[in-house]
Amino acid sequence: MAHGYTTSGPWFIDPLGRHTLLRGVNFGGSTKMPFVPDGRTHLGVDLAGWRDVSFVGRPAPLDEVDEHLDRIVHWGFNTLRLLVTWEAIEHAGPGIHDDAYLDYVAEVTRRAGDRGLLVFIDPHEDCWSRFTGGDGAPYWTFELAGLVPERFVAAGQAELDAFDWPANNQRVPAATMWTLFFAGDLLCPELAGVQGELQDRYLEAIAAVAERIAGLPNVLGYDTLNEPSGGYIGKGTSLLRGSRFMAREQFAIAPWSPLEHLAAAAGNPVSRDGATLNPDGVSVWRDGCPWQRAGVWDIDADGTPVLADPTYFKERDGRVLSAWADGMVPFIHRFRDRLRAVHPGCFVFIEGSPLEQHLSWDDPDPLVVNARHWYDVLTLATRTFDPDAYHSLSGRTVQGVEAIGAELSDQLGAFAAHSRQEMSDRPLLLGEFGIPYEMNDGAAYESGDYGAQAVALEANYRALDDHFIHGTQWNYTADNTHAHGDGWNREDLSIFSADDRGRNEGPHPLDAGGRAVAGFCRPHVVHAAGRPTAMRFDPATRTFTLTVDADPAVDGPTEIYLPAIHYGPALRVAVAATAGSVAIDAAGQRARWDHRGASGAVSVELRPGP
Repeated sequence: MAHGYTTSGPWFIDPLGRHTLLRGVNFGGSTKMPFVPDGRTHLGVDLAGWRDVSFVGRPAPLDEVDEHLDRIVHWGFNTLRLLVTWEAIEHAGPGIHDDAYLDYVAEVTRRAGDRGLLVFIDPHEDCWSRFTGGDGAPYWTFELAGLVPERFVAAGQAELDAFDWPANNQRVPAATMWTLFFAGDLLCPELAGVQGELQDRYLEAIAAVAERIAGLPNVLGYDTLNEPSGGYIGKGTSLLRGSRFMAREQFAIAPWSPLEHLAAAAGNPVSRDGATLNPDGVSVWRDGCPWQRAGVWDIDADGTPVLADPTYFKERDGRVLSAWADGMVPFIHRFRDRLRAVHPGCFVFIEGSPLEQHLSWDDPDPLVVNARHWYDVLTLATRTFDPDAYHSLSGRTVQGVEAIGAELSDQLGAFAAHSRQEMSDRPLLLGEFGIPYEMNDGAAYESGDYGAQAVALEANYRALDDHFIHGTQWNYTADNTHAHGDGWNREDLSIFSADDRGRNEGPHPLDAGGRAVAGFCRPHVVHAAGRPTAMRFDPATRTFTLTVDADPAVDGPTEIYLPAIHYGPALRVAVAATAGSVAIDAAGQRARWDHRGASGAVSVELRPGP
């Protein structure tokens, strides 16, 4: 395998045998939409022109990408989760791959490698497709299911450019496509064969990316599928209850349930609490609803939707169905086999639904990574954050970065324990985590003060540090603006904004455009000659400490990223080490701690020096 990495328990091991911590960023948020014509969601979705789009230029045009990659490296990231979408590869029709886009992805990946960045590809999908309020799958996939995208919005079955975009997964088009993709042959015999067609086309699209980049030595591997939903798989009476995910707005009525959406999507206006879903009776189906024909739901004599068979999606032959076990795990095995045929030795970064907390993976493959996502969900959902009164999921209200970091550390400690116990002790890499920059009603855009964001980020990274969790932060969007954020569904989580180029929080020109840089650009171990056992950075005193269980068999130094934003361009630091010597590389923002030959616990402390 060209990349030369393997794993040992939760750690990546580099070609020198050093324990390696992957800290990276997603590149980038606007990659979900076409570059030509501009597909950012506030501009609307062109249903008629679905074939004639190009994603070349996402995440950034080639004549701009070098600057962004240089900035990412300058900020201490060593890994890119590089976004692609199925639509970007195969938008023109089944089996028609966009060669210009594939060449573009290969070139961005190569340039990342020139700068020492490891890359894994993220085939990004949210709520199935742009045409169901998310991103990912091409338009033509709906035709296989007998769905008519032009009718989705009128029938209340897709909300575009929506703050609460995850709710689209509860609506009929997205829920149906996910169900067919993972378990269509079992659950929809009427459309038998669609599951295989969808999976085959998807696998061939990602394999086409792999064919372009497998020979590049910086390519670690491939994510299976971003934040997949299980659709209706495993659902029973929960089809009677709707839910909301983002809580910034107030609503007059309870959310529509999946059952109500099923009835409305078939052309039945559904009314309650003084509101009507699909008042014009538009059907999203070309030939009627297959779920109604299968006996899942019906309309009673009073015109009310009823769940005719609550067990249809939940049980088969007396066995309770699971979207993860019965749909996603078999798909992951297919994905691994297909990608390894093109790129032997590649890592496979596996994901399940982000709403499921207790996934399991029983497989000794050392090149599989638990790449689940995690966010400080209350901050993300409400877009508010008060460092002086932080309301935690634990129910406690705490103050200050130490206490907030401890609350988040408790959450991530549970994730790390689950990964050890239920995911075959594979490395846990948070494929996404991050914070909303427009928090607190966009106050930072008026004041230029990203202090609250810096505290939130510091708390996030403290939690990762406590458990040595790998992660790729969401995200770096090259064309982020204050007005439209990352260009997708009103999200604004980018660590960089074009509108902040006039500000510079750090000592280097590349720091311009960064937001709350000191919160995410912080010291951390990169490679360790042994197993790290403790790591902490105190931004108040700018003191970094690291303890390693040294391995005398490793012939290489421990490397620590030491950012100029905390220690100045000359990296003037005072060093105290219990073994070996430390050399400071100011240009590379590195401290190289050579403790070769030592064994057992060794430690180093780095703090500002004269």
